[in-house]
Amino acid sequence: MSAGPALGDLVTADPGAWLRRAGTWDGVSRALSDRAAELDRCAPGSWSGADADAAALARAEQVRRLRADAGTASRAAQVLGTHAGEVLDAQRRLVVAALAVHPQFVVDLERGTLCAGLGAQPPGVWRLPAMVARFGADLVRLSTAVADAVGAAARSDRATAAALDALRPAPAAVSRPVASAAAPPAGADGGAVRSWWTGLPGADREQLLHTRPGLVGGLDGVPVADRDRANRVLLDAELSRLRARAALLDRAGDTAGADRARRASAGLETTRRRLDAGDAYLLRLERGTTGGRLVLAVGDPDRAAHVLTHVPGTTAGWGTVPGDLARVEATRAAARAAAPGGAVAAVLWTGYDAPPDLLAAADPAAARAAAGDLRSFQDGLRAGHAGPVHLTVVGHSYGSTVLGNAARGGGLAADDVVFVGSPGTGTGHASELGSAPGHVWATTARHDPIGRVPGVEIFATSRGLAPTGLLHGPDPAAPGFGARVFDSAPGSALPRPDDPATPNDESAFAAAHGGYWDPGSPSLRTLGRIVAGASVPP
Repeated sequence: MSAGPALGDLVTADPGAWLRRAGTWDGVSRALSDRAAELDRCAPGSWSGADADAAALARAEQVRRLRADAGTASRAAQVLGTHAGEVLDAQRRLVVAALAVHPQFVVDLERGTLCAGLGAQPPGVWRLPAMVARFGADLVRLSTAVADAVGAAARSDRATAAALDALRPAPAAVSRPVASAAAPPAGADGGAVRSWWTGLPGADREQLLHTRPGLVGGLDGVPVADRDRANRVLLDAELSRLRARAALLDRAGDTAGADRARRASAGLETTRRRLDAGDAYLLRLERGTTGGRLVLAVGDPDRAAHVLTHVPGTTAGWGTVPGDLARVEATRAAARAAAPGGAVAAVLWTGYDAPPDLLAAADPAAARAAAGDLRSFQDGLRAGHAGPVHLTVVGHSYGSTVLGNAARGGGLAADDVVFVGSPGTGTGHASELGSAPGHVWATTARHDPIGRVPGVEIFATSRGLAPTGLLHGPDPAAPGFGARVFDSAPGSALPRPDDPATPNDESAFAAAHGGYWDPGSPSLRTLGRIVAGASVPP
């Protein structure tokens, strides 16, 4: 925890992580003690003389050092174990305080709020004076309990940091810092980052991988194998944190918050299983302001001849990984079928804070904010290749708005750009996207609400008040936009039983919005041919 933890830090803290570290240090202490005892039992035998005396002194000194180090490790275990217990106790105080609040009020520990509930209440409970008085009393009690718990955690945090710092050995007379800059120059593009990284001595790269995985894992231009190593460290930590968070929120009665944590955890578990299966690389993992940022490559984008970047839309984040990854895998399989002799890599790029709901998706701000990050990522892909590579970016739903903003003015490293089920690209015409003629593509299914429900937000794909455009500009699948329009299956206007063989949920409202990747669909075949650089029949 930080020097001054807040309520959110306490709620999401994982005392189990400190307990596991304490166990590790305890194991180190026992191993060192055993080694000291073994060395101390070594008999000098019949050897005598000056050399024997020197060896005995050296052995005694080594035993002393081993026992001193064992004591330090034991003390570290005690400090970490105590801290874990104190933080757990503070979390329990929060739970007890939340459960003590009157049931007509709802406590959201995840956000630190107290609000009136709307469930059935006894007669007269909604009389305003009584309600206000009860709310005020509960709020005071809850605020006091929260302040006490956070204060206790903060004191434990400071005491633990001081105790561990006191155990730190004195610095060596000559320390070897990282020989080169510990980070690339500000504003460096993918090529400059690659040059900086490859120019570091091997020992410095290893040091940064272990001490600053968040930096290395998020740098576009660092080789994918190195980014993957760094981000897997972060993945383990986030999974542990999310599990602890869900358990704590369950105990506090915050079902919605616990469900969000479980969905995010399930998405990261899917990520881990795909990584364990091989031929996959985790290129970014960060907490975001909405659903969490993640970039996962299937196949090696540093070596593949054809690389797809798939940008999902509204609600995308850690919790949507299973469905988004299924679409990425389907597109890659279609591309490999279209180009059997060429290696294909496909990237799920949720490297931005996607709108969390339909209302937020009416605002183009998230797409504009994401544009620079997508350009940087594509620059890194291009810089990672010694030879030529064919790059395709596919934007789905609000992700197509992100893609349009990134490509506007020709600033995106992509040979083909594809808009699928788009609410508008933020541009007026295909010529503004910087792609060669014939390399801007678009498709919209007949029953996708994006093209047939004017003035109503549906999956962030409504028509706005302007009669000739979608919410975020002209329809890229309309003839006047200038894109090459390709066919999609019409989809269903109404929900129907889900087909488990597809990545889409056919039972969901507006299911046609996600049916572009269904097996055998014309849109999936065409997407595969575009990604593979193969010819597409008119």
